[in-house]
Amino acid sequence: MSQFREMMSQEEVAHEDAPESTTSTERPCQSSKRKRLGLKRGEGGLNQFLDDTYAITDVSPIGQPLAPEEALPKYRNAISSCVRDFLDITIKSWSGVSNNDKMKIWDKIKTRFQFPRNVPYDLVMAYTMK
Repeated sequence: MSQFREMMSQEEVAHEDAPESTTSTERPCQSSKRKRLGLKRGEGGLNQFLDDTYAITDVSPIGQPLAPEEALPKYRNAISSCVRDFLDITIKSWSGVSNNDKMKIWDKIKTRFQFPRNVPYDLVMAYTMK
């Protein structure tokens, strides 16, 4: 038993000599916008429809926007924002959405995104609305 106490006291001395931890248990605010506005996590709200216009410079053969990288998340957020604005929450399937509502969504997306001239709108619309 005395060996155990001696070993424990040596560990305590070793811990006292160790430098203090440089890592903090508190994480800094992840979003500078959230910090600037004084918001806590979860108080940012839903993605809003864009105020700026973005040019999509590259589209895949199936109509998927590929470039520029910084516009792609904005494109997805714009689609989700339009769907929330135009459609009823009780719709269970995209196939249950009328073509008229789909065209309203597509028209609003076209107001903020420009596509290459050599790519038909129908191709991008078909990919986006699938």
